[in-house]
Amino acid sequence: MTTSTTSGERQQPGHDAPPASPGASSWLVEARQFVAAVTRVAATDAGARAALRSGVGKGLDDVPRMHRIVAPLLPGAVLRDTEGQRAFYTVAALIAAYHRHGAIGPDEQAGQQESDSARPAAAAVEAEPAAGPGIPEQRSARRAQAERQRRERFGDSLGQSYAAAVARGGRQGIRESAAETRLNLLCKQSTSGLHRHLPSAVRQLCDRNTAPDWARLLVDLRTWPQQRKQVARWWLQDYYRARQAADIAGALKADDASAPDGPAS
Repeated sequence: MTTSTTSGERQQPGHDAPPASPGASSWLVEARQFVAAVTRVAATDAGARAALRSGVGKGLDDVPRMHRIVAPLLPGAVLRDTEGQRAFYTVAALIAAYHRHGAIGPDEQAGQQESDSARPAAAAVEAEPAAGPGIPEQRSARRAQAERQRRERFGDSLGQSYAAAVARGGRQGIRESAAETRLNLLCKQSTSGLHRHLPSAVRQLCDRNTAPDWARLLVDLRTWPQQRKQVARWWLQDYYRARQAADIAGALKADDASAPDGPAS
């Protein structure tokens, strides 16, 4: 017996059903194009930014000022899909309202990792060509490359965004208990409830200089009405996996810092 697969299931980036090609799904590509266009407009046109911002927390029929900007950017597939359109409008409003605060998103974080890890690794390869593949700098470079490839293919889920905000620590980050509470609250919501709670959640992240991956969030919002439990599971799994990885990295760093520099004389 065969079962049909919805467009969202085929194209949704996630752990259970990655796209057939090694690249990003078509929905994620569309989302990235949309986010780039909205971010550009919001950054350069104060009137458009205000119009987009007026839609925060509102439904499609209550945002007449947004249509001039968002409607021309919508992919044809969502023109007869009310919930799909709502996802695009919600993300556009959130970008205009909060991304301007200077929060760092996944693309900027990846760039920072490249400058911190990849370039020193390249220098190490030139300086020590015979050292073998296991030197720390090369391992760090491989990890950074794998992370960039993962982000290109899937993006970062909201769970990963909250884990990154917790990892910032202190006043710069979010307390772990607060992140878990917020994320679990979001995961329990209906479609309308999720749209209602997202503005405060996104503001919480952006206030800590950790913007969500807008494109991945857009894809997840489009998928939520049909696959809410699956997307919620991805968010929680991503959060706890990222937190564990951060804890392990912190423990290794502490071990390295406490290790003696050399054999005692």
